[in-house]
Amino acid sequence: MAQDAPAGAALDAAPLAPDFAPHPPGPPLAALTVEGDWLSAAWSDGLSRRFYAPWLRENAVQAGVDPVTRERGLDLSLMAPPRLQGAEEASGVVTLSWAGEASPTRHLLGWLRDAAEGRGLAQAGLPAQTPWDAAAMPEPISFDGPAALSDDAVLQDWLVATRRYGLARLRGLGGDHGTVQRVAERVGVVRSSSFGFLFDVESKPDPDSAAYTSDALTGHTDLPTREMQPGLQLLHCRENGCTDGFSTMADGFAIADALREEEPETFEALTTLPWVFTNRHRSFDYRQSRPIVALGPDGAVREVAYSNALRAEPDMEEGDVPRAYAAMRRMMQLAASSRFLCRYPFAPGDLVIFDNRRILHGRDRFTPQTGTRRLQGCYLDTDELLSRLRVLHRNGRA
Repeated sequence: MAQDAPAGAALDAAPLAPDFAPHPPGPPLAALTVEGDWLSAAWSDGLSRRFYAPWLRENAVQAGVDPVTRERGLDLSLMAPPRLQGAEEASGVVTLSWAGEASPTRHLLGWLRDAAEGRGLAQAGLPAQTPWDAAAMPEPISFDGPAALSDDAVLQDWLVATRRYGLARLRGLGGDHGTVQRVAERVGVVRSSSFGFLFDVESKPDPDSAAYTSDALTGHTDLPTREMQPGLQLLHCRENGCTDGFSTMADGFAIADALREEEPETFEALTTLPWVFTNRHRSFDYRQSRPIVALGPDGAVREVAYSNALRAEPDMEEGDVPRAYAAMRRMMQLAASSRFLCRYPFAPGDLVIFDNRRILHGRDRFTPQTGTRRLQGCYLDTDELLSRLRVLHRNGRA
């Protein structure tokens, strides 16, 4: 359990916040009152919020939160509920007194202000996800690749676009082996898979995936066979002498939203009827049963999971199978239509990052005899992108 601040500790020093984010003081406090188990705070600009007393007590650094790790050490399940007795504010510090405790707790007023604004919530500081169609995105929005490797401002712009549109491109990265890893590690920790830590996408004998052929690939997400699909995929074009084999991308969120509005029965089938997706391989057997479109608690489209190559069988009542097939066909027709499909050449030195739980990616067939085509890729979990964006955002507030 975290210990109280040592006796005689300097009270004029600003307390630490229970996280590593900066907390500017914000507007002056207009009122601060204790209302039973709640602390009520109001600011001069009209914002107000009530804070539950036990939450304040367990978020007191040194008396509830470890000052080094910023992890909570106070376990309220092992003690009587703390009772708030008094509150006062001076010079941007809120001091709270507690029944039965000799020492008060001290909190940054800026931390309370940020909590009142919702800055501690999961989506705080993250850009909204914006659906797009082919007219809005004829090619991926692009940024300078070498600059993204060294300049956090460029990196942040690229990652903001990635989160917003599910797709963004870096250009001018050359063709060196491992470049995709260098870029990925600017974001977070690379996720390995049955394809390896890095995977080389090129035509080869005895392939274990259609990606390693010269065949066309219809729009799909990678590895819907897993409990959790990889959140992000990065693909770097190291070399491409082929004149065909254009890359394709379509926003699965935009397609699903259009079907919700225009064909609600199709949308209902896509969100409720599960398919089995499986990796057929000599040495492993991954399987997952899921609907093609998953919704979040708020009803918004949260995830798209589809691969024609890995779709095994319908996992539903017999009477639902025909409409499941019809809904699947309709969604993939839209994904391949001029309304939604972004088709573009993959030039040497280009690197694309895309949301693998949103973007249906593919390629046209290419002719290996016309030149060498070599791509290298890797996966990241979405958490890595969101974590990096939060850190870049909070560093910008410091």
